[in-house]
Amino acid sequence: MRVLIADDHPIIAIALTEMLKTAFPDDIRIEAIIDGPGLLNKLGQARYDYLVLDLQMPGSPTSIPLLKAVMGVCPGLRVIVYTGHVHPCLALASLDLGASGYVSKNSGPFSAMEAMRTVVDGGQFVDPAIDLQAARSHPWRRLTAAEQGILIALAKGNNLQALAIDSERSYKTVTTHKYNALRKLGLRANTEIGPYLANHGLDYLLAD
Repeated sequence: MRVLIADDHPIIAIALTEMLKTAFPDDIRIEAIIDGPGLLNKLGQARYDYLVLDLQMPGSPTSIPLLKAVMGVCPGLRVIVYTGHVHPCLALASLDLGASGYVSKNSGPFSAMEAMRTVVDGGQFVDPAIDLQAARSHPWRRLTAAEQGILIALAKGNNLQALAIDSERSYKTVTTHKYNALRKLGLRANTEIGPYLANHGLDYLLAD
């Protein structure tokens, strides 16, 4: 089987390579790449069966947009996200996009090997340290699509008047969506939206 490790920390790539060779000694070929653009280029040139992916690497795209791009290039690729981020919302977004596994680097490389074995056997692996139920019941998911869109736009620096024009809705409607959304999240001002998204592993939404 052909495995690609995408991580900008050489020591992690080396450790995972050696552990994979030990875990699957008979038939495995492993390569490594250290940045997002290089990863997408490599996936476009050769076929791989499995990808161990750090969501945060140099270059653009990164995070969930990077995973989206990967799945777009190789829809059937089995991806194990191996990242330092433990945000449940980020894990759930990865799995919803089609990742076969999600492992926190805080859990160590042995958890990554457990994930690889599970995925190779056809299963899905979620790090026990990740509380997916917390993500499924997160306040952000209780917002309507319109409310989410307005908060994301505001976090990007847009204003309500422009949002009303672009969405062909009244200023009053857009303002109502905004204040309903802020109330549901326990926020008081536009300046709190960006930090809130970052603190909850949702800042990838600002890159879409």
